[in-house]
Amino acid sequence: MVRYPSKMNALKHLADIGVTFGTIIDVGTHAETPELRAMFPNQKHLLFEPAEEFFPKIAVNYAGMNYELFPLAVSDSDGEGKLKKIAISGDEISHSTLSSEDVTANLTNVCTARLDTLLRDRNDPQPYLLKIDVDGFEMPILRGVDGIWDRVDCVIIEATMETFAERLSFIQQRNFRIFDIVDQCYYSGVFSQADLVMVSDRLVKQHSRLRPWETEEFAWEKWVPVPSYEAVVQSSFGVEKND
Repeated sequence: MVRYPSKMNALKHLADIGVTFGTIIDVGTHAETPELRAMFPNQKHLLFEPAEEFFPKIAVNYAGMNYELFPLAVSDSDGEGKLKKIAISGDEISHSTLSSEDVTANLTNVCTARLDTLLRDRNDPQPYLLKIDVDGFEMPILRGVDGIWDRVDCVIIEATMETFAERLSFIQQRNFRIFDIVDQCYYSGVFSQADLVMVSDRLVKQHSRLRPWETEEFAWEKWVPVPSYEAVVQSSFGVEKND
């Protein structure tokens, strides 16, 4: 399989080398996470989405799948919080996140919970794949995982140019390492955000193909720099390569 930096491609490669997950934990589902739906149609999906505007679409998108919807906001404390709903374009809600603002206008009361509190006594199949995309509130959610990191084998988390180092460092300290950096986005030509795909050291030890530089004989054809795809992009647009 040709490898390139997209979430779907990364998940397909993990599947191809024999990595499996018991339960998919999707924090910030919105209407769906299409890559997780497509790659794991038979696994249990635990969906965490506090904005009720997305619930009808979730019901349609996950119809026929084994899923459970938690209508709450994941955080580092069990209690209540204020949910800020955002419409980037038009009137339809496109994003939601917990807010620390003192004002009450445009904020909705919502229950909050730590993931380790919610999942500690459950018997969902393990290991977990944990995806987090909550538009800026990722760090409190990560702190709320501390009691169950030993059940997680993969984390997919959105990171902006400002939060990239903090999130990477935090997860690395929980005995994880980078597997891929995918779905990079640029705004007006400048890097804006990407998704970090991180795997546990435990998983790396179990799968030799997650450490090929240690377990495979070196071959140049295995070394694929991302800029090698530039020629493909240029040719598709009829751009001549400059010498």
